[in-house]
Amino acid sequence: MTSYWIGVAAGNHVAVAVAEGFAMFAHGRHAAAKRVQPGDWVAYYSPREGINAGALLRSFTAIGMALEGEVAERQMLPGVTGWYRRMRWLDAAPASIYPLLDRLAFIKDRQHWGMHFRKSLFKVGDEDFALLAEAMGAGKQFRQP
Repeated sequence: MTSYWIGVAAGNHVAVAVAEGFAMFAHGRHAAAKRVQPGDWVAYYSPREGINAGALLRSFTAIGMALEGEVAERQMLPGVTGWYRRMRWLDAAPASIYPLLDRLAFIKDRQHWGMHFRKSLFKVGDEDFALLAEAMGAGKQFRQP
C-alpha cells in the first residue's frame, strides 16, 4: 500500500537531494530511510535555507516518488555518512505553507501548526498529499494509485 510522507530538511539540502536524485531523513538515520518504501511519495518541507540559518522559507520545496531498491549509505559531509533512498523528483515549484494551513487535514490547530514539522519525517493522508502536489504545480505529474 502506498504511503505519503513529509520530510523536513533545510532548503539547500533539499536542492542537493533533488539534483542528485535521492532523499535522506532524520540526518541520515537508517530507520527513517527504511520507513519510506519504493512507490511511496515524499514531499519535503523546508523551514529555512540552512539548518537554523539563512532565509526563512516555510515552504514545501520538493515532491517525488521513492524508486525501487534498498536504502544505501552515502557521504553527507566529509567524514559523515547517512542513509538515503533513491527518488524520482517531479518538476515542481515551492509552495508556501501559509495558504495551505486551513486546508491540510493533519493540521488540527492553526496556532500551533509548526509542531508537526518538528519531526523529520511523518505520514499524511493521500488527500493532503494531492493538495501539496497541486499547490506545487505538480498535480498532473502526481498519480494516486
